[in-house]
Amino acid sequence: MKLDSYFATIGSMEEQKRADVISNNIANSNSPGFKKDSLSFSDVLGDVSFTSMSQGPIRETGEMLDIALSGDGFLSVQTDQGTLYTRAGNLSLNKAKQLVTQDGWPILGKKGPIIVNNVSNFHVSEDGQVFDGNDSVDQLDIAQFSPNDLHKVLNGYFQPLTTEIQPGAAKNCTVRQGYLEGPNFNPVEEMARMVQTMRIFESYQKTIQNSGSLDNQLIAKTSG
Repeated sequence: MKLDSYFATIGSMEEQKRADVISNNIANSNSPGFKKDSLSFSDVLGDVSFTSMSQGPIRETGEMLDIALSGDGFLSVQTDQGTLYTRAGNLSLNKAKQLVTQDGWPILGKKGPIIVNNVSNFHVSEDGQVFDGNDSVDQLDIAQFSPNDLHKVLNGYFQPLTTEIQPGAAKNCTVRQGYLEGPNFNPVEEMARMVQTMRIFESYQKTIQNSGSLDNQLIAKTSG
């Protein structure tokens, strides 16, 4: 393989993986609490992306079971893979009257899964105290990590990189009931990145095709 064709092949692989990452971002343009992923050139052969943990915009929904975290912190979630963490606060109640994520996983309080008997009386204070009417039933277990301590796992949940990493108590975090945090990227900018990525990918593909065409012409002339 010619050197220019070789580098064009590597480049096209990079842009294809970058396009996959951008496509996933765009697909989650309406996913509460979604964190943008990016791909760096040095990671291309290892297919490793990195996630921006910056705050997304917070918008009012007026829904009792919607919760946004303003500042650092993650909601703790009980799953079949252990405790995972999320910023997606579009919650609901299951048949057992537990406060759960859209995937049906219980949101954890200091005492375990949070039970809400009457959703019309459900209230969460800014410090995460959960009330069922006038009675405080629990407090949200809001965890905080260093920016590079987490990685994405299934359905956008986060997990510590190693079992040695333990969450700390969240500081500078305000709970806002009736609000949701949006994705931390601009969909229009992501679409522009996708267009640019596809143009670069196509240019690499043309280089590969042209190189193959020249090789075929050379072989034909040599054979003749």
